[in-house]
Amino acid sequence: MVSSSSVPMGESTQGTSTQQETPAYEIKGRTMSLEEWELIVQTERPVDFASLLYHDCDIKGYYESQDLIPYFNMFNGPTYENLVKHFRVRASGYDKHAAKLEEA
Repeated sequence: MVSSSSVPMGESTQGTSTQQETPAYEIKGRTMSLEEWELIVQTERPVDFASLLYHDCDIKGYYESQDLIPYFNMFNGPTYENLVKHFRVRASGYDKHAAKLEEA
């Protein structure tokens, strides 16, 4: 669930304040011409101990002795492809120099 905060915009001339709500977030439009269903998300396991073992690099024991295997299980966790696709078609970048000029 998304929440928003309100920012006071001004006061009336009669001494009572009026509040206009400005959302703290902006819902962006699409920035990409592709449709979400056309995107293919490639998922991978960043740390694959089985592949390392196949190539004679057995380091899993070092991490097991430090109780770090749950961390790698979380790190290699699920990828929410619909969320990734929804974000990607609405992602945008900005020019740092132009943003500084706009602030000034």
